[in-house]
Amino acid sequence: MGTYNIHAGHCPQGQGANGASGFLMESVEDRKVKDRVISVLRKAGHTVYDCTDDSNCTVGQNLRRIVDKCNAHAVDLDVSIHLNAGGGTGVEVWCYSDKAADIASNICDNVSNALDIRSRGVKYTQGLYVLKNTKAPALLVECCFVDNQNDYNHWNAEKCGDAIASAIAGKKIQGSGAAAPAPKPASPTVKPNAAFDLEGWVRRLQAECNRQGFSDQTVDGVPGPKTLAGCPTLKRGASGNITKLLQERLNSLGYHCGVDGDYGKAPFHETYDAIIKYQTDTSLVPDAIVGPKTWSKLLRLS
Repeated sequence: MGTYNIHAGHCPQGQGANGASGFLMESVEDRKVKDRVISVLRKAGHTVYDCTDDSNCTVGQNLRRIVDKCNAHAVDLDVSIHLNAGGGTGVEVWCYSDKAADIASNICDNVSNALDIRSRGVKYTQGLYVLKNTKAPALLVECCFVDNQNDYNHWNAEKCGDAIASAIAGKKIQGSGAAAPAPKPASPTVKPNAAFDLEGWVRRLQAECNRQGFSDQTVDGVPGPKTLAGCPTLKRGASGNITKLLQERLNSLGYHCGVDGDYGKAPFHETYDAIIKYQTDTSLVPDAIVGPKTWSKLLRLS
């Protein structure tokens, strides 16, 4: 029998650094999935620790508390449960290294087959805080996309939890074959989200820049010189609501990254990669520093 840490990402819905929202609320659904995974594994005789942080806190505090809980136990595997955002579709699993690659691949296959959604496969990053700082091998499951209609139509938290638990235990779920993984192009096409509410996003950005003291501007959803001047420079290590708004905008333009308000502290973090790609595609210096020129592009001022 195995020993595992399982946790749902982010703070509870409506508190602190809660997760992505759309047709589904990440901080609600990831907890349902987490509870199901824990229940199934415990009933099968495995030892499981719930390392979810349910406090009302910042992104950084939430991540540190989760890691502290995970590292308090000697386990075979740490599993972080999330739901994705940004206009994509399907399930994917992120790993720090290949130590958990087989289980990660089984999770993708099982969730894809159980929910009849696309498998986006196993991906690797050294920039996600939990994967980087837990002592045991770790993986992060992005169960589906909260803002995708198809994923929402197929969503079932209990089926998803059963699929993840089965994969951890080494069991495969057979699907109908209707959701065979789509072939991955060598150079993925950037596809903007046409339904993105740019005016609403600008309004929230203006309000947040005012709230944090970077500007004193009219909150009208119309970007201009004052809006641009009020946007702070963001780079590796940045966190908070303005970083989260940046991530939302990148996702709307097809440069997918987590919407968690955490830029990350090293290269290979998904937000860093998204910014580099965006700057390269828009003829900006690809320095991963979001300053006036990058904000101007994001605001459609240039």
